[in-house]
Amino acid sequence: MSELRYRIADDIAWVSEEDLDGGEVPTAYLTRLPKGPPILLEGSGCVVWLALAEGGTLAEVTATAASMTDAAPEDISEDVATLVDQLVVIGVVCEE
Repeated sequence: MSELRYRIADDIAWVSEEDLDGGEVPTAYLTRLPKGPPILLEGSGCVVWLALAEGGTLAEVTATAASMTDAAPEDISEDVATLVDQLVVIGVVCEE
């Protein structure tokens, strides 16, 4: 059995704070088109979202998020897995 891969769902529009005004806290705004409620991800949640934008396995997403924050992957892996699971449940991230 192959390992699950994760990616942002096709019907999600999003923008990150750095695209807007480069705020101090990483922030991403996302919504399901055409009428989804807006979702705000700040701080580490935004970092995981940006890592998910590149797609990949959970280990790859964790490694990308770790490299963005200078954290050790093993220190953040549980938190990343929890957030990815939550994003899958609400339908903004797809498992493949």
